[in-house]
Parts: sequence; C-alpha cells; structure tokens
Amino acid sequence: MNLHYSRGVTLMELLVVVTIIGILTMVAVPSYQSSVQKGRRADARVTLNNVAQRLERCYTQFGAYDAAECGVADADVVTSPEGFYAVTVQVPDAANYTLTADPEGAQVADVRCGSLEVTNTGVRSASGTLPDQCW
Repeated sequence: MNLHYSRGVTLMELLVVVTIIGILTMVAVPSYQSSVQKGRRADARVTLNNVAQRLERCYTQFGAYDAAECGVADADVVTSPEGFYAVTVQVPDAANYTLTADPEGAQVADVRCGSLEVTNTGVRSASGTLPDQCW
C-alpha cells in the first residue's frame, strides 16, 4: 500500500483561513476601538470631578464659585492628565458653573459621546449620538 502524504496546504484551505481571519478582524477591531474610547472617557470624568471638587471647596470656603482665591476662573481650560480631553470652565455667576470636557487628539473620533458636561447641580450630559452610555 503506497500512501501519498501532502507536505503543504491547498489553495482552498489557504483561502478559508484568510477569510476566517478577515471576518474576525472585521468584528474585533471596531469592538477594540470602542473599548479603548470608553476607557479614555475615564480621563474626562476624573478631570471633571477634580475641577468640580475644587469649585465646591471654593464655594464652601468663600461662598462663591467665581471667587478670585479659588484658582479656577471663568474660561479656564484644564487639560486632562492623559491629554485626551480639554475641560473648559464656565462660571457665569457666583452660584453656577458648567464644566465641558471636549475630546482631543485620538479621542475626537468618539462620536458616541462627544463632549461631556457637568453642572454645579450635578446634571451630566453628552453631545454625542448615544449620550446615555457615556457616564
């Protein structure tokens, strides 16, 4: 009995493997990118919370969000630690503030959330297409 063993792969086997890899890549890459963007949003939340805490301490100590001693003024821009967001401080009067985190660099592609915003009353919002999934 003479058995002939093949030492390579056929073109059909190679095409099947390439097709499977292509399908897996089409599913995995967008999912991975979405996960990375979601992780980067934590950078914005941390910065928003830090600036809000500074403003709340200022209000407790001086009775106004816009006190000169606070170190945070209207129209200040605070860059997040990782650099993915720029937080703009808006203090229209002594009793109100709005913080807006605008995406920077690679995070600009995050259309789900866009800019994140928080006010002195704790109202959170997002400008993207799926704002409910941002906070």
